[in-house]
Amino acid sequence: MPKPGFPSESIGPNEGRVSRRALLGTGWCGFLLSIVGPAVANIRFLFPNVVYEGPTLLKVGRPEDYAPGTIAFLEEQRLFIIRDPEGFRALSAICTHLRCTTGPFVPPDAEWKAPHSRCPCHGSVFAKDGRVLQGPAPRPLDFYRVSLAPDGRLVVDTATVVGKGDVLKV
Repeated sequence: MPKPGFPSESIGPNEGRVSRRALLGTGWCGFLLSIVGPAVANIRFLFPNVVYEGPTLLKVGRPEDYAPGTIAFLEEQRLFIIRDPEGFRALSAICTHLRCTTGPFVPPDAEWKAPHSRCPCHGSVFAKDGRVLQGPAPRPLDFYRVSLAPDGRLVVDTATVVGKGDVLKV
């Protein structure tokens, strides 16, 4: 007759226990994972995620390609070529807030009395001299050095930030 509170069948000596072989197998798997995980992280460290920037010297056409008094928007190069009576200027089209590409300059309207460029991301508005007309951009747009290549084309150096008074006279 079985004792109260105990099952009627007896449990064998090895039932419910983990075998030595299973324990060693699990231990080895854990050990190998503890080695492989950090090894993968170390190997990944050797190959960082690098964003390669394009060339800093951009040939943007000949002076006669730009009519006097115009602001040309070069979306691929993310810049504006401004040709006014003084000469040529290159203005960055990269918003100083979060580096979005601003839109082309549009004519004056009811809100803004001068040509302006609006950033589509957060609404910053810039004047053609780079000034911030409306935030959240923290500073004006950059002007880049413009020069004339030996082949007669305009070259913009996006690595050299200059003042808005730096003009290429042709």
